[in-house]
Amino acid sequence: MRHFIAFTCLTLLFATSPTYAAAPDNEQLQTLVDQLREITDKARKERAADRWLLNELEDLISRHDWPWRNELLNEDFSDGNYDQNPTWNVISGQFWVDGRLGLRSRSELEQDEPVAPQQKEQKKDLGKALFGALLQEALRGKERQQPEEQAADKRNQPAEIQLALQIPTVYALQLEFSAHNPPQEAGQIEFSLYQGSRGDTGYRLILMLGDKSSMELLSRINGKTRVIERVEFDNISDGQTHAIEWRRDPNGQIEILLDEQPLVRVRDSSFRYPFKQLSIRNQGGDFAIGSVTLHGS
Repeated sequence: MRHFIAFTCLTLLFATSPTYAAAPDNEQLQTLVDQLREITDKARKERAADRWLLNELEDLISRHDWPWRNELLNEDFSDGNYDQNPTWNVISGQFWVDGRLGLRSRSELEQDEPVAPQQKEQKKDLGKALFGALLQEALRGKERQQPEEQAADKRNQPAEIQLALQIPTVYALQLEFSAHNPPQEAGQIEFSLYQGSRGDTGYRLILMLGDKSSMELLSRINGKTRVIERVEFDNISDGQTHAIEWRRDPNGQIEILLDEQPLVRVRDSSFRYPFKQLSIRNQGGDFAIGSVTLHGS
């Protein structure tokens, strides 16, 4: 018991010092946290310490622990593609790699444009055309327009890309991204962790940008959606690189930071089994993903 108290005091001294803030590269603090966890578990089993003290120590461990020590993904698209090492799968829309910004997508709301009188007259003339050569030329022109029309169709639908990856429930996801929408225009991008390919079960993190920007964390189970937390923040449609860090610890505590500023801190125990898909969905706007890094327990 004497050793337990001495070690506890020493650990408290290190853990409460600003020098020993929780961080993935702080090996000295992590070693102390691991040792303290072992001793605390042993003391609880043997009832060698007061319950209040053990609870306080476990809370201290959770605040200074860094359980996300295994790198699962480190992608910055510097190889110029998204379909090799690792292989991202485009579900809808259009993606390309911008050499300066990373993985880019643009999704536009479909708008009905009025048909000009001249175009109406051309369609009428084509409908009445009797000469095979003229009709054949018109058909060739239509074939030439098809790739452009297909590209427009892709821009007018959400752009979603997925990566098959075994992701534990204890994870730390870091994303660098930039939004290139005009500040007055709305935009929406979603980051999701799914337990299956259908996307009906898992977490969804939604960023809605515009005059009133907000972030929503959702849980989706068999198609039924529940809002876990919703917060507002300043508009970041400025073309600059921003960083999101989304962490979940062994106790179900979820923390989300935007540019190192905490926005969400909530406990959720919706999921006990690993996730199998990482999804990025551009619901509307012009976005670029500079890097995606994922660590697990």
